Amino acid sequence: MKEMFDLLNLDIADFIFQIINISILIYFLKKYLFHKVKAVIDERNVEVNNIYKDIDDAWVEIKHKENKYDNLIVNIKEEKSAIFNKAIEEAKIQKDLIEGEARMKAEEELLRARISIDNEKNMALQEIKNNISELVVLGAEAVVKKEIEGEKYNTMINELVDNLGEKNE
Repeated sequence: MKEMFDLLNLDIADFIFQIINISILIYFLKKYLFHKVKAVIDERNVEVNNIYKDIDDAWVEIKHKENKYDNLIVNIKEEKSAIFNKAIEEAKIQKDLIEGEARMKAEEELLRARISIDNEKNMALQEIKNNISELVVLGAEAVVKKEIEGEKYNTMINELVDNLGEKNE
């Protein structure tokens, strides 16, 4: 082994001294530096884990809010549909009421028109009867005129006119 050290130009004392120096350096690094570095690394790990936990919590909250908003959207759509259907029903009811009122007014107008037609018909029939009576009187007058002359004729006409006047009053 000494030959090996001689080949490398190493002195055993220097070698042992270097090993002791490295051991002391490792001891001090381990005692003072590695613990602090490890504490910093552990602290960073805790911070990173907390960040991941916060991210997961935020993600869960986002999903919860997303579900909540989806439910709200569904509820709003259902409410909109219900309001729309209610408006349609109210419009149908309003339409039926308007149609019913229009139908009733039309029936009332038709009834008034029928009554008016019946009244006019009765008046026309009465007028026709009066005209027929007058025509009969005129015809009878013509016949009687031929048969009766003079004073008798005038007396009969006056009586007939008086009788007709009393009937019309």
